[in-house]
Amino acid sequence: MLETLGKISPDPILTLSDHFNQDANPRKIDLGIGLYQDESNKTPIMECVKIAEQRVIKNLSYDKKYKGSNGFNGFCEAISELLFSRKHELIKERRILSFQTIGGTGAIRLSAEIIYQINPDKGVWISNPTWDNHRDIFQHLGMKIYSYPYSGVLGELDFQSMLESISKIPEGDVIVLHGCGHNPTGFDIKKKQWAKILEIIRYRKLVPIIDMAYHGLTKSLQDDNYCIDLFSSQIDEFFIAYSCSKNFGLYNDRIGALIVVAKNRKTCFKTMLHLSRLTRLSISSPAIHGAYIINEILSSEELKEIWQRELKDMKDRTISARRILLEESKRQNCANLFFEIGYGVGLFSMISIQPKHIDTLRDKFGIYMLRSGRINISGLNEKNIKYFISSTKPFINKQY
Repeated sequence: MLETLGKISPDPILTLSDHFNQDANPRKIDLGIGLYQDESNKTPIMECVKIAEQRVIKNLSYDKKYKGSNGFNGFCEAISELLFSRKHELIKERRILSFQTIGGTGAIRLSAEIIYQINPDKGVWISNPTWDNHRDIFQHLGMKIYSYPYSGVLGELDFQSMLESISKIPEGDVIVLHGCGHNPTGFDIKKKQWAKILEIIRYRKLVPIIDMAYHGLTKSLQDDNYCIDLFSSQIDEFFIAYSCSKNFGLYNDRIGALIVVAKNRKTCFKTMLHLSRLTRLSISSPAIHGAYIINEILSSEELKEIWQRELKDMKDRTISARRILLEESKRQNCANLFFEIGYGVGLFSMISIQPKHIDTLRDKFGIYMLRSGRINISGLNEKNIKYFISSTKPFINKQY
């Protein structure tokens, strides 16, 4: 039976990571996989996580029992409070459903499944470019995928083209939006622009899914939450796919949440039952240990303060990486090749480079990035920036 399976390509990010680990080049640079890296190119366990984990182990109220398909209630409530602290009336009215998932990927998948269950013919609109898994998840379910333009000639947000495109989306279709830290461009929607997008969503009766994978890592927890505050005050129904991988550093604990804003508590309860059923059919119930850790952090003023401080340090680290890239590119007389990266935010940016040249950088220079040209900014530091720029500048295409 298995021999009849067709050939498929391996995951490009995981394959790239394997090749990097096997590379003996002492100057190799990992700009591929979306892991935060400190100045030493390490992905450390956050201090707040270390303390919280010790408290979890000692806390007799925690156990290893199943917690149900919706996960650990303490975690779900903590995430709701984090996102809707300024819209607390929605929590009181029980219009907010927070449902634990297997990372942010699981949240996207679960939102796709329930939308498909309601109406399999709904079109799904994603930004071009976007995180590759967006397309794959919806497409795997058999949903129709379309794209709206996002990037201009220099990789920056082409908001006018985006606006014109989404204003033509068929009524009732799904639109996937990056809440902050757009992956892969690093260019985010501004506050005034969010208002115009919301106007179209309301007029076209679109169903938004806001992907929140980098909350707190672009500007601040409050500023990164702007679109959620705005949407929750003006529309009755939308989804948020929340990841705890980056902002809590719990990558392999796979902790996330699907948050649903519904019209009323009755709809919320009914949605919960359907999400529970879908989860029961796939994973039965999510893993709890990471949820315990996050609940411990968010329910402790002391740990929450440490977490926020560490988040700021991580955000400042990416800002610093962009700064040194621009400074070194000026020293090497190629600032025009990297100039727009300085205006980006978060972990990612893109450089204009052909796939064959990306292969050359990998094979000859030990510089690893996705074949789309996406780079993980946190992989750059004072020690490797000169080598990175001198190696890449002959290959970058620039069009003005």
